[in-house]
Amino acid sequence: MAVLCGVALSVGVPAEAAPAGGRFGGCHQGSVLTGERVPGTGSAGQTVRRRGEVWECASSLLPGVVSGRFRAELPWLSFGTVTSGAFEWSDGSVSTVAGLPNTLWQITAGPAEGHVLRFDLVSEMNGDWYYTDNAMAILGVTFVS
Repeated sequence: MAVLCGVALSVGVPAEAAPAGGRFGGCHQGSVLTGERVPGTGSAGQTVRRRGEVWECASSLLPGVVSGRFRAELPWLSFGTVTSGAFEWSDGSVSTVAGLPNTLWQITAGPAEGHVLRFDLVSEMNGDWYYTDNAMAILGVTFVS
């Protein structure tokens, strides 16, 4: 698996979300990336459960997919820990993903295996994926490779 490097994103709140760009496409809209602290494997025995939805998807890597649901559980205060999760796509398929708290998730199995998705969030989230249970608006997701 490739090593995922930290990426600092600083995105202002636009009137409308910009389309997911790049040659591989992505999903143009998103819901809220929720954060809920639950019992788990991180500091003080806690985990941050993250959920979010994306739609208006257009990508040659996911033909026929128009939306998806993301889910992952991240060990709280465990920066640097590779975390697994999944995207459940509108066609019924599932892509498992692995990522660090930098908005990048590599698809490890299922549709688009080997490619990397980046969450485009309303503001920078970097370490907040693990350090808080704050919710964050998703503008979309983009395939970066």
